[in-house]
Amino acid sequence: LRDRRPEDRAAFARAFERYGLDSLPIVGLIAFTGGVVLTLLGLKELGKVGVEGVAPRLVGIVLREISPLIVGVALAGRVASSVAAEAVVGRGAAAPRILALLLAGPLLVAYAGAFALAGSGAYAVLSLERPTGLHLAEVWSGFNLRNAVASLVKGAGFGFVVGLAGAWHGLRTGGARDVGSRVRAAVVSAVIGVGVTEV
Repeated sequence: LRDRRPEDRAAFARAFERYGLDSLPIVGLIAFTGGVVLTLLGLKELGKVGVEGVAPRLVGIVLREISPLIVGVALAGRVASSVAAEAVVGRGAAAPRILALLLAGPLLVAYAGAFALAGSGAYAVLSLERPTGLHLAEVWSGFNLRNAVASLVKGAGFGFVVGLAGAWHGLRTGGARDVGSRVRAAVVSAVIGVGVTEV
């Protein structure tokens, strides 16, 4: 953070754009779809046993837990390989990339939560089963400040784990023949790291 070298500041800015901003479409799509599917399943399945009134709050609780995981898996699959490949070809230090992921993770979690909530609201509008405002208020009741902070911290942790896995495997590459296996290992390690960090 205190480094004054322009090349490292530029590397951080590029990494933040490529790993954070360029991840917005896939994270938004997965989160929106997740919100729709969880709301559909929650209302239908709990309606079978006559407790559909608790479904929106339950959906909110699940969404707040799943949003960081969506971000972690999306970053692991999309970004770990890129970090590893860049480390292999020696394109600058790994620290700016890891820092960019550490900061992008919480922002992506907030973004995913907003899209998941939008997906849940969209289902409520299209299904015409419940008033949308009431539905969203009940879903929102599943969120609170403590859980929101915990989700943002998870997002930072997932970003750090993904960056570290990519850099670790990229820097350990022995030669050109080893690149493919190291990039795959980075993705696998990142996914495992996200799972362990979630627990």
